[in-house]
Amino acid sequence: MSQVQSPVLVRVEDPERMNLMGLLMRGLLETTANSERGRRIVRSLRGDVKVVAGSMAVTLCFSEGEVILRREAKSSPRASVSGEMKPLLEIVAGGGLVLPVLSGRVRVRGNLLMLLKMLPLIRAPKTA
Repeated sequence: MSQVQSPVLVRVEDPERMNLMGLLMRGLLETTANSERGRRIVRSLRGDVKVVAGSMAVTLCFSEGEVILRREAKSSPRASVSGEMKPLLEIVAGGGLVLPVLSGRVRVRGNLLMLLKMLPLIRAPKTA
């Protein structure tokens, strides 16, 4: 008998001050984090990941089965991803990660294993 896991809570800490990227990311995470695979991934992640796209930044805070999106990090993130919006959107749309990183269009820092583990959460679900 399989055990049904409770849904992952995805919330924006201060929605009135959140930038467009954070609000869009919340919508994406509400879908991806609540798949069976997504729930397992979220429950295994701990700490903060900062994502910077152009002039917008959002910090994803993972703890105990929930994801909180903050405009400003409260502490040093365990990992970060930064770049211009276009190459980051290509990754979200399912494009490769290696070429944008090797070409310098996307920069990664910190715990790379955490970033790789988190990658399925920020990729748009495939549609039929």
